[in-house]
Amino acid sequence: MKGKPLFPFAVTAALGILVMIVLSFIGNFQQAEIAQEAENGEEEDAGEEEFDDPIEWGEALYEQNCLSCHGGDLEGGSGPALDDGSYSEEDIIAAIEEGPGSMPSGLVSGEESEAVAEYILSVNE
Repeated sequence: MKGKPLFPFAVTAALGILVMIVLSFIGNFQQAEIAQEAENGEEEDAGEEEFDDPIEWGEALYEQNCLSCHGGDLEGGSGPALDDGSYSEEDIIAAIEEGPGSMPSGLVSGEESEAVAEYILSVNE
């Protein structure tokens, strides 16, 4: 190669650094706007729906948090099967909130875990 082969690389590096700086400033301004919206209460929970039936709510929570490990029909996968009906509501709630074994704890809690337990029990009836 003739000429100065280092020059194009230096220009590319300088442009890359400039782009990173500009994007950092844009991100900081957006972060401040999001924090301001949260303080003013303008931000609404996206994707959170209102359910009249706790079983429907439990099904939605199950699909969102549990389906990937326990399967669509509770048949199991990387997590144990839940379709045999051997679990009580208390067992299910305790497992959801405490996360036995490799299951992460706290995916849902409180009323949400009760709704998921009701859904699992309703499928096993």
